[in-house]
Amino acid sequence: MKKKILFVLNNLRVGGAEKALIALLHEMDFSRYEIDVFLFSHDGNFLKRLPEQVNLLPAPKNFKYFDRSTKSAIFQNLKKGNFSLALDRWKFSKLLNTEKNDAVAEQKAWKLLKNHIENVNEEYEVAFSFLEKTPNYFIIDKVKAKKKILTVMTDYQSLGMQKEIDVPYFEKANQIFVLSEENKASLQQIFPEFREKIIIIENMISEKEVCSLAEEKIEDFPENTFTMVSVGRLVEGKLHEVGVEVMKILKDKNLTLNWLILGEGNRRKSIEDKIKVYHLEKYVTLLGERDNPYPYIKKADVFLHLSKFEGYGIAIAEARILKKCIVLNDFNTASSHIKNGFDGVITSLNPVEIASEIEKLMLDKNLRKKYEQNVSFDKDFAQKILKKIENIIEN
Repeated sequence: MKKKILFVLNNLRVGGAEKALIALLHEMDFSRYEIDVFLFSHDGNFLKRLPEQVNLLPAPKNFKYFDRSTKSAIFQNLKKGNFSLALDRWKFSKLLNTEKNDAVAEQKAWKLLKNHIENVNEEYEVAFSFLEKTPNYFIIDKVKAKKKILTVMTDYQSLGMQKEIDVPYFEKANQIFVLSEENKASLQQIFPEFREKIIIIENMISEKEVCSLAEEKIEDFPENTFTMVSVGRLVEGKLHEVGVEVMKILKDKNLTLNWLILGEGNRRKSIEDKIKVYHLEKYVTLLGERDNPYPYIKKADVFLHLSKFEGYGIAIAEARILKKCIVLNDFNTASSHIKNGFDGVITSLNPVEIASEIEKLMLDKNLRKKYEQNVSFDKDFAQKILKKIENIIEN
């Protein structure tokens, strides 16, 4: 008999966790496992990439009221006589407006959300959360499973989350997976009582799929100009604004280059405003989300990734697969991706230093070629990750 497995995520918009889940599902053995996926909202460019053998569970019917305008949600529920939901939606809005830390706001919001989200009826051998906070809480509170596997996809301390909210959930988890040795050490320091539960499972990446999709033709890539590409959400944790500072320095040196940013998020306006202030409209392009970022990465002269912190930088790993010259700032897991001066560049977060390193790469094609030749990716990576997942299910 097939074992029933559940994976939980917020949605399938473009992001590292979403990419990793899709890649993992395409590697799973459907002759051995019956797989359900639960999403809080059925949206995102990766929905169409779900394997046909996967059963997508219905989205929770009341979640939509927490994912739309406050006024509309409260009015509709008052009209229907759903006074409790209307009140919690008002509290939810107040929480988001008063809590300055977005991660803590999401932690606290679950108290309000869970009152209006139904339990999953099925019982599972293993239930996997694929993102911290809401998916973790949902698996503990709303799912029946013999084993419950939670996750912390990024550096817990850097997110500034409140430990006391997660303790009762981590207590009930069978295991908690993280993406790197650095994140494991950090989480074990914060939660020493759960030290033995914390394991490393890196994000799944399909080398075959990345290389195949990279061959797709694109029309909006600048020709005959030095071009950098970045892939990442336009959110606070990704430091695109620093990149705009770098571009201003390079432009002021009369260097000709383009920077394409693939991603979407709540920092778009802030980034756009900074681009306008520095008159960089011809140099920096926000392309928004792309179903397939790989042709852009493949055609780039440099892959630039600036971040406050990373769990496992899946976009960086994809750039390594495509043999790109990579520039990173010195975030927590940067050195696990490349070795500075061997297969890429790791700089401080100082815009002047970053600009200097990029200028060197612009002017020295042989240096770029050296990094491209040295960069590598473990060809057995996907199978190693799959084996870790199967061991959790079977043992």
